[in-house]
Amino acid sequence: MKPRLSVVIITHNEERNIRRCLASVRAARNRGVRVIETIVVDSRSTDRTVTLARSFGARVFVRPWPGYSAQKNWALERCRGDWILSLDADEEMTDLLWDEIARVLSGTPDDVDGYFIPRRAYFAGRWIRHCGWWPDAQLRLIRAGRGKFNGNPVHEGLEVEGRTETLREAMEHYSYDSISHYLRKMEDYSTLAAARPPAKKVRFWPYYLLINPIVVFFRMYVTRRGFLDGWHGLVVCVLSTFHEFVKYAKVWERHVLKRGTGTDETRR
Repeated sequence: MKPRLSVVIITHNEERNIRRCLASVRAARNRGVRVIETIVVDSRSTDRTVTLARSFGARVFVRPWPGYSAQKNWALERCRGDWILSLDADEEMTDLLWDEIARVLSGTPDDVDGYFIPRRAYFAGRWIRHCGWWPDAQLRLIRAGRGKFNGNPVHEGLEVEGRTETLREAMEHYSYDSISHYLRKMEDYSTLAAARPPAKKVRFWPYYLLINPIVVFFRMYVTRRGFLDGWHGLVVCVLSTFHEFVKYAKVWERHVLKRGTGTDETRR
């Protein structure tokens, strides 16, 4: 019998994305993957996210926002499948990726507990193929009971007990549809990152504030060939540089000047 797969998604005001995401999950039934449930854990959306999720047959839970890792780990505990696929609402599965998942789950070695999945990022109307944004493989498909999300306040990641492998096919990530969208997310992410930075980053804040943004730009635009993405690549690299500067400016404000007001509950 085919392994059972649970899909988990956390949401908050994802009306713009959730329909595309759930439609791509529904397509699994035609690609040989036995998805037994889609679980959506929503943190009190004020738009039509919950209604749309239920219209796709998802099991929807609405609960207060405890932070990224805590919310996702709570979702993992609700799963009944043999395997779990963790998605973000702005991600989309493809038929080729489902085909590959169908093949690997039917013959996964006993010592493999998870699979990394590459992500193709979409920015302001174009797929970004350089800048360090590709392949951006993320551990998203895990054996049930063998993994959980770490405690990072932002860019939390799955961790598993056993060996991992990487799939060839990619999911599609509609990360930022405009510069304004990027800046809104940057405000939240930079505040979260500044809330609990490592001690060395507080101690050596002048280096991180003055030098690190330059290093980020050089690495993304030159070393990782962001220039090959044209003007889109330049904008991505400059915005990322600015993000790095703002993050450590907030570290300086909060931990050196003792004036910061950021909180781990940002975004909810």
